[in-house]
Formats: sequence, C-alpha cells, structure tokens
Amino acid sequence: MRKYTNLIVLGVLLLGGAIFLTVKTVNFKDVLLAVGYYDDKISLINTGDMHGHLVYDEANGGYYTLDEVNIEMGMPLVKGIVDDLRKKNPHSLLLDSGDMFHGTNEANIDEAKGVVEAVNLMGYDAMALGNHDLDFGFERAQEIKSQLKFPMLSANTLRDGKPAFEGYRIVQVGDKQIGLFGLTVPEALSNMNVDDPNGVQFEDPEVTARRVVKELQDKNVDAIVLLSHLGDDLDKELIKHVDGINFILCGHHHWLYTDVGKINETYFAEPGSYTTHVGLADLYFRKGKVATVGWSLHQSKDRSKEAPAVVEVAEKYHQIALEKGKEVVGNSTVQLNGIRSQVRSKETNLADLVTDAMRQEGEADIALLNGGGIRESVPKGEISLYNVGKPLPFVNSLIVVEMTGERVYEALERGLREWPNGASNGGFLQVSGIAYSIDGSKPAGKRLVEVTMDGKPLDKNKLYKVATNDYLVHGGDNYEEFKDAKLIRQGDLLRDVLASYIKKSEIYPSKRMAESRLSMNVINN
Repeated sequence: MRKYTNLIVLGVLLLGGAIFLTVKTVNFKDVLLAVGYYDDKISLINTGDMHGHLVYDEANGGYYTLDEVNIEMGMPLVKGIVDDLRKKNPHSLLLDSGDMFHGTNEANIDEAKGVVEAVNLMGYDAMALGNHDLDFGFERAQEIKSQLKFPMLSANTLRDGKPAFEGYRIVQVGDKQIGLFGLTVPEALSNMNVDDPNGVQFEDPEVTARRVVKELQDKNVDAIVLLSHLGDDLDKELIKHVDGINFILCGHHHWLYTDVGKINETYFAEPGSYTTHVGLADLYFRKGKVATVGWSLHQSKDRSKEAPAVVEVAEKYHQIALEKGKEVVGNSTVQLNGIRSQVRSKETNLADLVTDAMRQEGEADIALLNGGGIRESVPKGEISLYNVGKPLPFVNSLIVVEMTGERVYEALERGLREWPNGASNGGFLQVSGIAYSIDGSKPAGKRLVEVTMDGKPLDKNKLYKVATNDYLVHGGDNYEEFKDAKLIRQGDLLRDVLASYIKKSEIYPSKRMAESRLSMNVINN
C-alpha cells in the first residue's frame, strides 16, 4: 500500500509542477484568441524615456540601487528585441512615450544628430513629445520633428495659438484602425534648459484629451491609444475624467510596470527608461472592441541580437564622445550615488560633490542644485570627462546670485513640496554651505524645520552669495525665489565646473565632506 501511496504522491507533485509551468509559460489570452473567444489582437511594442542612450552599458548602480547591475541595452539591442517581437506579433506598432533625444554624452553631439539617425532605423510608428525633447531648444525640437520618419505627437502643444506638433495619427494595423495621440506635461517649459520661447503654450491635458478622443471616435477608429508624457499620476487623474481611451503608454516618471493597471475601462503601463526594457502591450478585441490588455517586459544581454545598422550609428557617436571625454580628471575610492529616486529625496555623496564644486568655483556662501539635474551614478575608480558628463548631461551653467536668507528658506521649502516622491520631485534641493532638517509628517509648505550655517541658524535678513544654475534662475521646476536675485556672475557648464573641482581635489571623498547637510525627522510620513 505504501508503494502505491508514494506513486500517488509523486504523480500529484508531477501534475502540480506541470500545471505551474503551464501557468508560467502559457499566455491564456492567446489560447482564448486561438479558440475564437477573442476576435483579434494588436500588439503595441513600446519604449519610453530613453534619454539618448545609444550604447550598451552594464551600469552597476546606475539607476535603481547602488548594488544591482542594471543593463542599459542601448538602441541597437532594443532594435533586435523589437524585431523578435514583431516576428511573433505581425500586427504590431512600435511606440515611444517621449524624452528620446537628450540625456547622454552621445546625445549631446550635434544636438541629438546620432539619436535621430538611430531611431529612424528602428521603425517607430509614433512617439510623444517629452519635456526633455525640448532641451536643445524649441526650434531644434521642430527641426528634429521634420527629420524623423515617424510623427512626434503632442495635441496640447501650441505656438501662437496653433498646433506646434501633429496631435494625432490614425494607423492601419491588420484589420483595425488605431487612433494614436500624444500629450506633453504642461510644466514642460519650466523644465526646459533654455529660455522659454515666445508664444508657446500647453493646453490643459484633460481639455485636449476630451476633444481629441471625440474626433477619433467620430472617425470610427477601433481603439484609441494615448502616448503620454504627463507622468502616470496625471494619467490616472485624466482617466477619471475622460472616457474612451483604451490604453495609455505612460512616460515622464521612469516607472517600470510589471503588470498593466486599469481604471474604469482604460488600461495603462510604463516600460521603465534608459533602454533597460522593452514593453509589450497586447490589445485583445472581442466583438470589435478592446476587451482586455496584456502586458510583458523584455530585456536581454545577448548582444548578438544588436541590429548592425544601428550599431554603426551608435558606435560612431560613442567614439566621438569617448574621444572628447578621454581625459582623466581624478579618482574616487567610492561609488558616487546619482540614483534618481535618492538625489530627488535625500542627500547623496555625488550631490555633495557637485554642490561643493559649485560653491567653491563660484566663490559663494551657499550652493543650491535641483536633484533632478543629476541623472546617473559614477562608478568608483578613475573619473574621466566622459564619466563627469554622464550624471550632468544638461546644458546647465553655473550662476551666482545674491539673495536673502529668507529667499533661501523659501526655496528649500519649495523643494520639499512633493517630498518624499523620488520619481517626480526633480526640484528637491541639494545643498552646500548650509544644512537643513525637515519634518516629513507636516503638510507641504510647512516641512522645513531648521536651516543652519556653521551650526547657527541662517540669518533670514542677511544677503548671501548663492551658487546655482541657469535652469533654476530662469524658473525651472517652477522656482520663483531667484526671479529678483541680483546676478553676480555667470560661469561654465556644471559638468566643466565639476571636472575642474575634481582635478583640484584629485581624490574623493575628502575629509571635509563628511558632515551631513540634510537630516529628516519623519514622524508619520
């Protein structure tokens, strides 16, 4: 009897294992499609927030945590994965949610010329205009739009009251008409690294979406897809007020969705950023309408999949960037932390290094830097000019202004409005020359507890020389505190300021940088 019992137990275990593997490997939505429950499937292969990442990089501590190895696949490998997905999903589109053209040393060469060349080889069907796609200036964004082989969509971007970009595009996929439209975050001008161009406005996304959805419905499209560069927080609010959108490809906050979200009848998801993943959204139709949406992520280290034509472009601009940045300026015995969620919510050693450089090079009392200006970490070891350019890709210059202590307090408080949100709070201020403490249990506008200089409260009535950047002085991240500040001097690009400082320091960390600048008293956050 024991013999048969053992056989029964073994059989149950084998059956359970088979069921587990089946559940893990079989897409039951495709099974239902095969047996006729669903009429059709349209696949949306997607990327977002690529920020000019042309080349493959196993970035240790480059994005999510300091410890993990995070693969930035680069555009050639992304193209290889896209080609594989297209073979498996012949009725498909390749879409992007914006911020494609700015953010790396390679992208900065000739204002994204190489990125334009690469993405034109990748076969995109459409993209959204992201706020950082405006970083080389509004005119350059318009020029890039004309150079692309696919539309850059933004239905809510106006110039002199007229659409500045194509609002929507209807594309045929298999037997389906898919309506695609784009939206850009209204704060895009305040996030630009150039002066605001005259006559440019961003219409309220909800108003725009309601109008465009109706136009697309009147044209009898089979599905409506929003390519959004609003951030998924604004997307979720939009869904609550605007019906008729079947799927939103989210962008702006760099979130990596492992599953699709749903509010009312609208699905939404986001594929991360920096070419770390390719997303796949499958729209399943039943009785002619979108009935459900599947979601999966795709990543590879197999560089044999890289598309040769895109490799040629990527390597060309990578070599130019390396040649320009080959000079070694110093050495670090530790990894310098530029993780997005952390430089936007707390002190890091890389932020300390940058702000110290700004304060010393600007001969200032205080330095204030928006955490969103730091984009990547720097590995320990030799630091080249190329390494310096990776965390500071923006064309931001050092500016020294004279402002009261009162204004410094107000600026620090503004930077805490969205704390502790490390995804969208690019205005969080990193500092040098002062220290400040906050109470995270307090509401926005009342979180700043204390600001000290040399252990004493910062004098609100005294005038101080403050080193910052042109981005904040021009109102970036909606800062108003620098508007009336007296200009003392204009300096070099921040990456050049940092490189000069590292040359003088030679080795990091130095003893005088051991003091913490930020303490958090989080009572009930």
